[in-house]
Amino acid sequence: MRWSIVPMMMIGAALMPGRTDAQGRSGDIVRCVLSQPDQAGFSGVAAISRGPARWVHWRGAIGEAGSPPITETTRFNIGSAGKMFTAVAIGQLIEAGKVRLDDQVGHFVDGLPPETAAVTVRQLLTHTSGLGNFFTPDAVPVLQNVRRLNDLMPLIAGERPRFIPGTQFDYSNTGFALLGMVVERASGQSYGDYLAAKIFQPAGMSATALAYTAGATAQGLSAGNMPPRLLPPRGEPGSPSPGGGPRGLPSRDGPGPVAGGALHPAPESTMPATSAGGLFSTAGDMTRFFLALSEGKLLGAETVRSFTMRQVDSAPAKGDLPALYYGFGFGTGSFEGHRWFGHNGGAPGVNAEAIMFPDDDLVIVVLANRDPPTATSLFRALRAAVLRSGTAVPTC
Repeated sequence: MRWSIVPMMMIGAALMPGRTDAQGRSGDIVRCVLSQPDQAGFSGVAAISRGPARWVHWRGAIGEAGSPPITETTRFNIGSAGKMFTAVAIGQLIEAGKVRLDDQVGHFVDGLPPETAAVTVRQLLTHTSGLGNFFTPDAVPVLQNVRRLNDLMPLIAGERPRFIPGTQFDYSNTGFALLGMVVERASGQSYGDYLAAKIFQPAGMSATALAYTAGATAQGLSAGNMPPRLLPPRGEPGSPSPGGGPRGLPSRDGPGPVAGGALHPAPESTMPATSAGGLFSTAGDMTRFFLALSEGKLLGAETVRSFTMRQVDSAPAKGDLPALYYGFGFGTGSFEGHRWFGHNGGAPGVNAEAIMFPDDDLVIVVLANRDPPTATSLFRALRAAVLRSGTAVPTC
């Protein structure tokens, strides 16, 4: 196996399966990475950015048989990877002096039990609040009618910490729902409008939004006027359940119950996006997000450093897998000595991996419209190939 860098300008739409770029390398790239048996089911987009080099590949269909093919600009549900946007919003409000890490959530959100109101912003960001997961099968009727963050209050108003906040890590979607409410109260804007104005526009993320519509852009889309969502296709009927989010970040982005061999949609797949996740984006936009972070367009350098560094231990080392850590809304860790931060997402028909290796000037984004670990498996193969080679993309 040999390795080479292929600039984006030489690839473009020529990376459709079975075609090659001007130098004849794209087909080699596709065959080298995706010809392995465990990549046979990949349907989505993968993007690598390293310095000036860019590489993008897409394959599969947007829906079931006969639906339009996936392209470089196809939007995908990114699941819990959207938590990074919530974290950045909180970071911006901290820099503006409107929020402090040790503020209690009850200062911003009314109607919570006293012990929940006492949970701090810091504990919500690090999943050490002791709060749980408002995504449950019983909650589906409420979730399907969510049009603004406040609509979640019937599901979370009675939640109380299951342990002393700050004493342990336990991934909490409820915690990030509350963080979105903090964003709204502190900024005076809806969550969606805040993201559009303060994150998506400065980063050039014109295709990212709280909901999927064919012609939607981030601008003007708010949590109060979300259009109907088109659901991505799930995996093949009876596909195995991973039992949780892909290991890369501990997650409660799990599948719904399996009965009679049929995989039923999880609540995450059937509701409008919230500050806990479920936004729609493209591989290009997610790459732009990381580049905007590194260029200081979204947060100051010190805030980026503190938000993406180890704050709590999230998973111990297991076998060949290293220990994992969590910052403030970002997972973080090291792969063979290469520091990384980012987030993943997973649910039936939803799998996203969006990771930056800052010391290597490297971003890898893989978005799939199939069950986990579709994107996670390809991400791991690309990560190993790129970082072990010292170059941008593999060719055979």
